[in-house]
Amino acid sequence: MRTSNATTWAQTLRNLTEQAGRSAMLGRWDQVEECYRLRGTHLRDHTILPELATDLAALDLEVAARIVTARAAVEALVIETAKVRRNLQGLRSWQDVSTTGPSHIDQQA
Repeated sequence: MRTSNATTWAQTLRNLTEQAGRSAMLGRWDQVEECYRLRGTHLRDHTILPELATDLAALDLEVAARIVTARAAVEALVIETAKVRRNLQGLRSWQDVSTTGPSHIDQQA
């Protein structure tokens, strides 16, 4: 690969990886996947220089950190949703009990 082509190729790989990072920040996981798919296509049948590999690996770690953060946020939301659901179910069962028969106050009156 000629030097100018190699430089363009390396910049394309960096750009795709950086775009994956920006997409991850926005939660656009389909775009993250597409960026990595395209990067894989560009990497096929080419030898990568160690400096470029180091740069891409550092960017990949940033994307991975965003994925971990997003996963933790989703897990927290799932847990919170389960708590709210349990509370609502408890409220419904309490309402069912209170509407099935006269309350102690009604019996006194």
